[in-house]
Amino acid sequence: MSVERILVLNLTRFGDLLQTSPTIAALAELHPGARITVAAERNFAAVCEGIPGIDRLYRVDLDRLGTLVLEGGERLLDAHRFVRDVVDELRAMRFDVALNFSSSRMSAVLMGLLGIPDVRGWTMTSDGFRAIRHPWARLFAANCLNRRLAPFNLVDSYRSMADAPTGPDRLLYAVPDAARTFASELLASGGARAGERLVALQLGASRDTRRWPTASFAALARVLQEAGLQVVLVGGSSERALALEVARDLARPPIDACGRTDIPGLGAVLERVDLLVTGDTGPMHMAAAVGTPVVALFFGPALPFDTGPYGRDHVMLHAAAPCAPCDHSVTCLNPFCRDWLTPELVARAALARLGGDWDDLARAARAAAPVRIYRGRFDASGYHLCEDVAGGAPSASDVLRWAYRATWLACLRGAALPEPFPAGIDTGPFAAFVELALVGLETCSRMRGALARDDVAALASLGEELEGVDRRIARVGTVHPDAAPIAQVFQFGKENLEDDAVAGLLARTEELYRDLARTAATLRALLGGAAEGKARGNAALR
Repeated sequence: MSVERILVLNLTRFGDLLQTSPTIAALAELHPGARITVAAERNFAAVCEGIPGIDRLYRVDLDRLGTLVLEGGERLLDAHRFVRDVVDELRAMRFDVALNFSSSRMSAVLMGLLGIPDVRGWTMTSDGFRAIRHPWARLFAANCLNRRLAPFNLVDSYRSMADAPTGPDRLLYAVPDAARTFASELLASGGARAGERLVALQLGASRDTRRWPTASFAALARVLQEAGLQVVLVGGSSERALALEVARDLARPPIDACGRTDIPGLGAVLERVDLLVTGDTGPMHMAAAVGTPVVALFFGPALPFDTGPYGRDHVMLHAAAPCAPCDHSVTCLNPFCRDWLTPELVARAALARLGGDWDDLARAARAAAPVRIYRGRFDASGYHLCEDVAGGAPSASDVLRWAYRATWLACLRGAALPEPFPAGIDTGPFAAFVELALVGLETCSRMRGALARDDVAALASLGEELEGVDRRIARVGTVHPDAAPIAQVFQFGKENLEDDAVAGLLARTEELYRDLARTAATLRALLGGAAEGKARGNAALR
């Protein structure tokens, strides 16, 4: 099918929108001549004006919709009209393909109402049930529920949902000339001297537990100033108080840009500095998009493996606490892990990155336990990875993440498998998945026989048996967290089964059990499980 009109829906924050930029570039290359429309939340849509490849920007005013719903009463009719108008306007654009990168129920309902032939990501079936379409979308959803083992950067998950084999190896944002002029004047008025190196500090975060302490930023700023660097403070207007607190005890006033930049202005300031030190924030992604090196701090719910800065040679420090990552819905009463990232360690990492001294960064990493330090790289398949600069023995989570990554790349992209890495990890749950998949396939075979005989009673009985197999698969994933991603992907696949004929449903069901056997057997083999596990999994494919 010829693709002429593409919709990309992302109703999240501006950092997430920046993370779609490689996918948009890849779509433009994959479908030359196609018009790409991005639907974004009104408050953050301005960042899309700097993302190359977007032909049309559609702003969705979620604040207005929320206000109408909360007011209730007759205002609910206005909310209905608002949604109807959005649906009518988007339907009129007659999209051939849509990618929904927002996992909310609202975005799924919206996608279900648009009637687009090819939807990847979250949508709604004709009878009102959630559907997650495309294997990479289901994998992404499963990884969001099992983030400890998430093996792919969000950018690569987006790109893979678009079926783009390759894409840019960095985020993309075009800084306007007017913003560059503004940034030059702002930095000069703040005291920046010609030729001196600038380090920006992003002080805030979306939640307090995701924010590095202000006292730590102040101590870091002192070390940087002692090294002859000028400090630039960046953030929104809500972070002005933080900036004043950081600046209070510094020998030289920093350049305070907090609350003084719009999105293009922020991009221009970050383009001018030599380094950004930040938590897991939108400005982190903006710095990566304008080509500025990043030293990113990860603690609490933040992980470098899935939301780290996308690109080469960014540095990521992760406070690898046993309880990491926190669940986003949990407020930690004792966020001790952020204190593991000491100002001295962060300063050493920043100075090493500025000087390109990877050897010193490796020495710092070897002495930094339990903090892990990573360097952004790309593998042979073009997928981003976090390389442990210490080069020590991998943890059990590291090995599992590596095995999942290799398995999904082999099963979804046809990549070659690496050599096994026996690590003493219990592979029993993966063997159980293989056995259960074989039982599921055998039950499907019996159902085919009953279908041929038109034996409705036997079909019903065998359907109950199959449900029992699925419950056992879910139980293995629940009892064994290391195996949970496989069970979750299988469950999402079952939820997405659609066909008008029983024979068609059976064929799709058999495909799911074959996929389960293949992935489980591959994981078991990569982790040093018995060779017959892989052999039995391969037998299930024939």
